[in-house]
Amino acid sequence: MSNVETKVLTSFKAQAANGAETGVKKTDMFRVPPKDLFEEDGFNQRDYDSPECVAQIEGFAKAYAAGEYVPPLVVRIDPSNGRKFIVEGHQRKLGALLAISRGVDLPHLDCLPFRGNDVDRVVVQARSERGLKLTPLGLSKLYQMLHRKGLKNSEIATRMDVSVTTVESMLTLADASSDVQAMVKDGTVAASVAIDAVRKHGDKAAEMLAAKLQDAKAKGKTSVKASAVKEWAPPRKVSLNLFSSITPVFKAVAEDAGLKELLARTDDIDPAELEGKTVTLSAASVLALCRNFQVADQLKNKRTGSTPESHPGDGEQADEA
Repeated sequence: MSNVETKVLTSFKAQAANGAETGVKKTDMFRVPPKDLFEEDGFNQRDYDSPECVAQIEGFAKAYAAGEYVPPLVVRIDPSNGRKFIVEGHQRKLGALLAISRGVDLPHLDCLPFRGNDVDRVVVQARSERGLKLTPLGLSKLYQMLHRKGLKNSEIATRMDVSVTTVESMLTLADASSDVQAMVKDGTVAASVAIDAVRKHGDKAAEMLAAKLQDAKAKGKTSVKASAVKEWAPPRKVSLNLFSSITPVFKAVAEDAGLKELLARTDDIDPAELEGKTVTLSAASVLALCRNFQVADQLKNKRTGSTPESHPGDGEQADEA
């Protein structure tokens, strides 16, 4: 048994000094006066006036005042002028300034140096888990930043750990008109609803959403629901019933000698070619089809607030159902 006494290292400083043995390494930490920490114009996409941000900043101010632990900010130094810009921790800095304005002695904030390029900075903000989550609108602006820096949608998806579809949706919101974005910002239109509207109506999306919002408010509601924008589709069970009742009709057409050849064609058929041609259907199959259509039509009218009288079940409605 060895007589050599092993020295116990009881501090991180000591363990870092003996990193070869302990595996502990020292990370650079710097203390910077709050007034010397700057924000890069257009970088942080949070709305400081929102109730959520106001509450978050207030929480940081109280934490600093109470001497509680607040995570360090992540800061970069601009090589052109030496100014220190916040990469992560904007609300922590504002909370510190608020605490100082109330008489708290807070000469320095703990800061970690940022390592990475301009794309990495945007990704860090978008994926930050320390502060208040970004709103969908704020997040969409960051996706737009990455896109403008030359990243493909697939590359953004990889960096953000999301699907390409999500990236496309965020870019759609980022490119929407200011009127659409204003409705998303004030909560009268959900981001997903706005995205659907822009995809379907383009430049007319704001006008359409404003009309839907007016209708909603007339009914005592405060926002536009997804059902007001999305095209109606019957529930799965109703769709299956409709499909099954159409099957006998299709078979009757497919087995008709006069129509079988026309059905096999892929080109547009001149209605004149169908002149005088008829198909014999059983009354039972026609009745089943009509009844299933009635069920779907009633559900649609209930969703849209229409009445059966205003939608008599003509050919156009049959296509929609």
